Amino acid sequence: MSLVDYGHRGVPNVVLTATLTKGGAWNAAHFDNPQYDDLVKQYVAALDLDTQRSLAGQIETLCLDETPYIIAYYFDSLSITKKLIGGVVTTGMGQIYLSGAGPITA
Repeated sequence: MSLVDYGHRGVPNVVLTATLTKGGAWNAAHFDNPQYDDLVKQYVAALDLDTQRSLAGQIETLCLDETPYIIAYYFDSLSITKKLIGGVVTTGMGQIYLSGAGPITA
């Protein structure tokens, strides 16, 4: 068993390859499944969204069946504003977008 804190990534490729592929740099679960490794290689190589969606579904189903990890909670994505300010968007990577920010009117 392991407890790890992975930071968010802008693309899923890093998380898919580093956390669960055989020999992955962050594979704390020591997960070793050739089918998973093959699906991830196909996903990373896919050029169209439909293929990526299909492969992502297969990866999700495999992970649900094998349960190589359990994500109990997320805590790195907290952001706050004042009650009367709206339109602030914070991404999982900690980027803050203020283009739509402004006072909330009743």
